[in-house]
Amino acid sequence: MAKIFFSLQLWGAKTSIAVMNMLAEQAEANIVRALSDADLPGAVSEGEYDDYHEDDEGNIYRYTVPYFTCGSCAGLDADEVKSEYKHLISQLTRRSAFLTMFGLFEHRMVECLDVMDRLSGEVTDKRFKTVEDCHKRLTGTIGGKGIRDVDHLAAIRNIMAHNDSVAENYHNLLKSNAKKSETQKRDIRAINRAKNENAGITVNFFNGVLMDDRFLEYAVGEFNRYVSELDAAVRRYQSSIG
Repeated sequence: MAKIFFSLQLWGAKTSIAVMNMLAEQAEANIVRALSDADLPGAVSEGEYDDYHEDDEGNIYRYTVPYFTCGSCAGLDADEVKSEYKHLISQLTRRSAFLTMFGLFEHRMVECLDVMDRLSGEVTDKRFKTVEDCHKRLTGTIGGKGIRDVDHLAAIRNIMAHNDSVAENYHNLLKSNAKKSETQKRDIRAINRAKNENAGITVNFFNGVLMDDRFLEYAVGEFNRYVSELDAAVRRYQSSIG
């Protein structure tokens, strides 16, 4: 009778998808609530500050300037302040959820790499292992050559975590024939793939990478796909070696 293969690490990776889905749903619910609250009376506060003006004769006049605040946003126009707040709360909430999801995914993939190393007898001799290391083992020794990576999500994660969601010089690089660094090429590939897959990613005039309400659901779907394909590939490999 065939021996049943069970791995706590693979099981943990599969069950983590439910946690990610909960994070995505809660993030979008929080955004809807925050946007609704921003439209309530009193959500935008008004205040005044003193400013000074000097005329051509050197006379100094004091006058008051009204300003508006909404959350952490402040400015001289109430509608602009509210709009800025809505944009900021939406992007920061999605960014926070995605970074948490990716961190969980990476942790589980490093655990799965250890499983693949033990099964194959290979060694990943690195102190800090990554999703890329996991994919290399998966598509190499384990035989999952047809499994598509999630490198685009790793690159987007780096943009959000290390560069305040700004893809530096993205628009200029798209139009330029100049030689690009590996990081620049990776960022361009990642953003283009996300756009082509209708992931809810756009890049604004200032090279800011923006997420709409499709992105978190898309990311969970990609993580789920990858985990399912990894699990199937590892089980096939384990079965082949007895």
